[in-house]
Amino acid sequence: MHMLSASLPVLAQAASAALPASEWWQDGWMSWLLTLGVIVVPTFVAWLLAKQLRVSDMWARIAAVLVATAAGAVIVALGWPPRLGIDLKGGLILVYEIDRSKQITGRVDECIARIQPLVSRREGGGVERTADGRIAVRLGSADPAARQALLDEVAAIDFGDMKLAPSAARGAGDAVLFDIGGQIDSIDMDKLVAAVSRRVNPGGQKEVTVRRFGLDQIEVIVPEVDPKEVELVKRIVSSAGVLEFRITANPLDPGHGRVIELSRTPGTTVLDGGKPRGRWIRLDTDKLEAEGLVTRPGPDGTTEVLVVIDPFNVNGGYLVRALSSLDQSLRPCVNFAFNTAGATLFNQLTGSNLPNPANGLESRLGIVLDDVLLSAPRIREAISSNGQITGDFSKSDIDFLVGVLNAGSLPAALQSEPISEQTISPQLGADTIRSGALAMIMATALVLAFMLAYYRFSGFVADIAVLLNILLVVAVMISIKAAFTLAGLAGLVLSVGMAVDANVLIYERMREEQQRGASLRTAIRNGFQRAFSTIVDSNLTTLITGVVLFSIGTDQLKGFAVTLILGLALNLFTAVFCARVMFDLAERCRWIKRLNMGRIFGETSFPFVAWMKPAIIGSTAFILLGLAAAWQRGQGLFDIDFTGGTSVQLAFKPGQELDVAAVRQAVSGLPDVAVSAVTTADAAPGSRYKVDTSLRRSGGDEGEVEKTLRDAFPGKLLTYSMQYGEIKTRSTDGEAATVLPTAVTLSFPERINRPTLEATIEQALTAVGSSGAAFRIDSPGGSGANRPAESWNLETSLDAETTRKALDTVASQLADTPVYLSANSIGGKVAGNAKVMAVYAMLASLLMIVLYVWLRFQNVAFGVAAVVALIHDVLVAIACLALSRFVSPFLGWALVDDFKISLDVVAALLTIVGFSINDTIVIFDRLRELRGKQPFVTAAMVDKAVNQTLSRTILTSGTVLLATLILYLFGGQGIHAFAFTMLVGIITGTYSTVYIASPIVLWLQERFAGAEKPAAMRSAARAT
Repeated sequence: MHMLSASLPVLAQAASAALPASEWWQDGWMSWLLTLGVIVVPTFVAWLLAKQLRVSDMWARIAAVLVATAAGAVIVALGWPPRLGIDLKGGLILVYEIDRSKQITGRVDECIARIQPLVSRREGGGVERTADGRIAVRLGSADPAARQALLDEVAAIDFGDMKLAPSAARGAGDAVLFDIGGQIDSIDMDKLVAAVSRRVNPGGQKEVTVRRFGLDQIEVIVPEVDPKEVELVKRIVSSAGVLEFRITANPLDPGHGRVIELSRTPGTTVLDGGKPRGRWIRLDTDKLEAEGLVTRPGPDGTTEVLVVIDPFNVNGGYLVRALSSLDQSLRPCVNFAFNTAGATLFNQLTGSNLPNPANGLESRLGIVLDDVLLSAPRIREAISSNGQITGDFSKSDIDFLVGVLNAGSLPAALQSEPISEQTISPQLGADTIRSGALAMIMATALVLAFMLAYYRFSGFVADIAVLLNILLVVAVMISIKAAFTLAGLAGLVLSVGMAVDANVLIYERMREEQQRGASLRTAIRNGFQRAFSTIVDSNLTTLITGVVLFSIGTDQLKGFAVTLILGLALNLFTAVFCARVMFDLAERCRWIKRLNMGRIFGETSFPFVAWMKPAIIGSTAFILLGLAAAWQRGQGLFDIDFTGGTSVQLAFKPGQELDVAAVRQAVSGLPDVAVSAVTTADAAPGSRYKVDTSLRRSGGDEGEVEKTLRDAFPGKLLTYSMQYGEIKTRSTDGEAATVLPTAVTLSFPERINRPTLEATIEQALTAVGSSGAAFRIDSPGGSGANRPAESWNLETSLDAETTRKALDTVASQLADTPVYLSANSIGGKVAGNAKVMAVYAMLASLLMIVLYVWLRFQNVAFGVAAVVALIHDVLVAIACLALSRFVSPFLGWALVDDFKISLDVVAALLTIVGFSINDTIVIFDRLRELRGKQPFVTAAMVDKAVNQTLSRTILTSGTVLLATLILYLFGGQGIHAFAFTMLVGIITGTYSTVYIASPIVLWLQERFAGAEKPAAMRSAARAT
C-alpha cells in the first residue's frame, strides 16, 4: 500500500510564517482612543441635541441610542466583512472518531506471549494475530475435548488489564478465535484537540476550528478547501504522526542473529526474556525495496519488515524543526534538527552502528512513521543535531512529512476514515451568498415598506428600530468572531420579521388607547407599558428554542441559533427602548399630534369557539393523512443527516442541461436515491441537481456515488479546465542551483488551490516520464499556501517541450475531473447521534416552554393547551413534508420538492415552536386581562380575546410570512426545505393559536372544573 503517494501538505505551513499585520485601529493606544471617541462624541452630540430641542431630561436616553448606533457602525465598518461559515465560503467539515482498537493492539503481543507456552506442547499448534485484530490459536486437532481444554487454560491465565473471550466468529480449520477486550486508557480530549489543531493550522493564520464532538469524536472545520483536496486533508488529519528512528535487522549482521531467530514466533513484538528486542512493522514497498531486509508477509497481505529495538529510542518528540529542501541531486528531501537531548541520543544511535571496516558490513537507519518503514539509508558517519531524510519522495510527500513532523504525534489514534464528511466548493459558497443576500435584502425591504405604509410615522420608527437591530446583530457577530452561516442568514431574516412583532404589539395597544380617548402622551406611555410583559413573554419562549438549538446543534445550526438569539435579545433594546425614545422625542417636540395608522379589521366578533370542533376534526384528519404518507415513505422521509449516506451536488456543462426526470432515471440504481433541482440566479434551469442516497463512502479518492454520477453522465458534467501562456526559458549559468530555467503562467476559470495543483502537476510529470523533476509554483497575487487562485506561475527544471507535454497532460486530467459543488458523507453513528439530538431538542423545548407558560399564567390548563397547539403545529409541518413527495409532480410550479427531514428542518420545527407560542401567549395575556378576578375563562372571553388581537395576529404572521416567502423563492437550495417548513409552520401556528390553543383552555376548564363551574360561568357571563 502506497502510504504517501496521494498525500499533500494541504495545511502544512511553516510554523514560523509571519502573521498578517494588524490593522491600525488594533494597536493598543489607538483601540482605546477609538473606544473613547465612540462613547464621548455621541454623548456630547446627545447633550447638544437635547439642549437645542429643550428636552434636557432626555439627553441620557438619547446618548444611549447614539452610542449604541455609533459603536455598531464603527465595529461593522472596521470589521467588515464578517466571518463566513463553511456553507458560505466553501470548505470541509470532518468528524473523526478515536480508534479504540489501537489502544489495545499495542498490548496484544503480551497476550500472545502468555498463550504461546500452552500451544507449544501441541503438535501443529500455533498462535497469531489475525487481520481483524483477533488472536487465532491453532490446536493441531479438531478434538472438542482439546478445544475445551484450551479454553479452560486460557481462562486461567492472568492477562492483567486485558481480557480474552472466545469469539463468535469461526476460525479457519481447527483454529479458535479470541476477541480482545480490556480496560481502555483514558484520553485527554483537550490535548487531542490541541494536537490536531497544530497539524491542520500550524501557522495559526487560518480560521480553522477543531473541537470535541460527542464523547470520543472530534470535529475539524477547514475553510476554503477545494473538493479535490478532501482526501489529502483527511490523510494529514488522521495520520498519527509517530516518528521513530530504528536500525533495520540485517541477516548478515551476527549481532542481529538472536532477534531474527526469535522473530519466527507469532506477534508483532519480538520478546527475549520478557523484554522487547525487535518489532515487525509494515514496509512501504512503493518507496523502498525489500532487498537486504528481513521481511515476512503480513496478515493483511502487506509486507512486514523487522527492526531492532535499541535503548536510545530516538523519536519525533526530540525534533525541534523539520523543513522541506532539495538534496545534492535536486530531489525533494526533509532536513530536520534535534534538541540537545535528541542530538545526544541520535549521535549515540548512529555512532554505534557505523560501517565495520573489517568486513565492510553497513547498518541501515530505518525511518518509521506510524509503524511504516518509509526509508532506510545506510549509515556512513555519526549524526548528531541535524539530519536529512532522502529517498524516492515527491515534493508532496516531503511537504506532508514536514507538516506532520512539525505538528507532532497525536495523543490518541484516529480512525483512518471520518465518520462524517461535508465538502462545499467555494463556487457554491459564492452562489449561496448571492442567493442569501438577495433574499435577505428583498425580505427586509418589503417588511420595512409594509410597516411604513401601514403605520405611517410609527412604521418609520419601527423601520429605524429594525435597521438598528440588524446593525447591532452584525456588530456583535463581528465582535465575538462568530461566523455567519446560511442558516444564520435565514435566522437574521426571521428575526427581522419577528422584530416587527414587538412593534405591532405596541402600536395596536396605542391604537386602543387612542380609541378610548387618551392623549398622545398617555397612549404612547400605556402602549409601551402594557405591551412590555407580552413582548418579554413572547421573546423568552423563542429564546428558549434558540438556546436549546445552540446547545446541541451542529455548526451551521449554531449559526442560526446565534443570529436568532441576538436578534431577539437586541430587539428588546431597539423596539422597546430606542423606539420609545424616538416617540417621546417626537411628542415632546410636537412633531406629531396624533398617530395615524392603517387598519385591516375594525371591531370583529367572529364566533371562533363555535368552529372549534370542526377545526379539530379537520386538523386530526390532515395529521392522520400525513402520518400515513410518512409511514409509506419510511426511511425515505429522512435526510442523510438522520439515516447516514451521501449527498452530492453536481453541475452540467452549458448546453448539456437535463430535466429532473432524466436525472432521476440515470441514477435510479443508487439505493434510496432522491434527486432535487437546484435553482440559482446565475445558473441555467436544469444545470444543477442535488443527489441524496443512503450509500456511504468506503474511502478512496473518489466515492462510489461520484463514480456512479461520472458513469451516468459521460461528458456532460461540468469539469475543471486550464489554459497556459507562452513557455519561456532562461539561462541559469552562474545562478544558484535552485533557480529553475523554464517558466509559464497557468490560468483557471475555476479557482484552484496550491496543493491540488501541485498534486496534478506531479501526476503529469510521472505520466511523461519525468517523475521527481523539480518545479515551483506561486500565485501572482501572493496567495497563501492554500488559498485558491485563478492564476499561477510555474517554474520547472525541464526543457520547454517536456514542460508543454506535462501541461497538456495536466489540462487533460483536469478536463476529466468533475466539479462537485458539494459532497457530504454521513456515517451511521453520526446519523444516530443526530436522531437523538433532534428528539432531545424537541422534547427539551416543549418541556421548558410548557413549564414557563404554566408558571407564567399559574394555571395548568394554559400550559397543556400551549403544548397541544405546539404538537399540532409540528405534526402538521411533518405531514406536509411527508406529503410533498406525492404532490411535487403537480406543484412544481410552486417550487414544492421531495422534501426530507434534515437538521435544518429540525431547526425550522423548533423555530415554529417558538413562533407559535408567541401568538398563543398574546391571546393568553388578553384572556388573563378579560378574566380579571373571575376564576374561569368563558367562551365569550375566548372569542373576545381572539377578536381583539386578530389584527395583531394577522400583521405579525403576515410580516414573518412575507420574509419567509422571500427566503423560499430566492434563498437557494440550501434553505429551501427550511423555508418550506417555516411557511407551513407560520400558517398552521396562526391557525392553531386561534382554533386549537384558546378553545382547549375553555374545554379543559369545562372538563375538570368541578361542581362550582356552572355558577361561576353564569357570573362570568354576566360580567362580560
